[in-house]
Amino acid sequence: MLSVPSPAIRVTDTLDDTQRQQVRDLHGRATAEDGVSALSEQSVLHLASGPGRVRHLLAYAAEQLTGYAQLEGVEDADASGELVVDPGARLHGVGTALARAALEHAPQARIWSHGRLPGAGALAERLGLTAVRELHKMSRPLGTDDLDPAASALPEGFSARAFEPGRDEQAWLSTNAAAFAHHPEQGRITLDDLRERMALPWFDAAGFILVVADDKPDEVAAFHWTKVEDAVGEVYVVGVHPAYQGRGLGRPVTGLGLAHLASRGLTEVELYVDGDNQAAIRTYTGLGFASIMVDVMYSRTVHEPLSG
Repeated sequence: MLSVPSPAIRVTDTLDDTQRQQVRDLHGRATAEDGVSALSEQSVLHLASGPGRVRHLLAYAAEQLTGYAQLEGVEDADASGELVVDPGARLHGVGTALARAALEHAPQARIWSHGRLPGAGALAERLGLTAVRELHKMSRPLGTDDLDPAASALPEGFSARAFEPGRDEQAWLSTNAAAFAHHPEQGRITLDDLRERMALPWFDAAGFILVVADDKPDEVAAFHWTKVEDAVGEVYVVGVHPAYQGRGLGRPVTGLGLAHLASRGLTEVELYVDGDNQAAIRTYTGLGFASIMVDVMYSRTVHEPLSG
């Protein structure tokens, strides 16, 4: 274990190359120790962001990075944050110092704990934070039943096609923003965010499925964006434009993505869904998914705590 003095917290709106690599190395060690990533995909992408996107807080013991926190939307009511502490520097107050510094910059911020780790829960209790949101990770096997066309048959007047880079970006952004208008992360996605993801090794336009009305082929009525990493498929995001909700698109567009993943020979699929989205949880449970992990978001009492 490291000999860890009280951490010195440095705050910056951009990371230089050395800092960025230090954070990635620390994050890798923590992920290997915990079995779950402390930083979301978006936070990892934000390590390379320019000024104005996020705020970075780095905890140092001498010149050794012992912890890292990231805040997004510092001035916003729905600001959020994540933090990670080097496994060798834990139980030395690094996480407490980082969390306190983050909340000084954004008192309203809600802090994620991925995987509901005991240490994160103890830190939240010490700081007087309350659980205000849960994100369930659900999973199920993929099989030949997912290739049955009946499971993904669209209502009359609708058809499906793959996302076309250079054609569909703005139409998809419009539908995504409308479908997730009240979602604190998904609803914020910009064209730059979309292009960042399209540049990642896992992006596959064939697995980015759009549903369009036959009389409006350039508008996106619904979509299912799938993802494949480490031989596991993911229901990355499913959305239906509010103008098309209630038209029976949600279940078949989900089925179209599952069929695509099954056609690639994958044997497992996972997804993330908010704990208070009981309608979605019922839908996914009906499709055979079961919860395997829960992420928890903690906050001061400026936000409504979870009931019961």
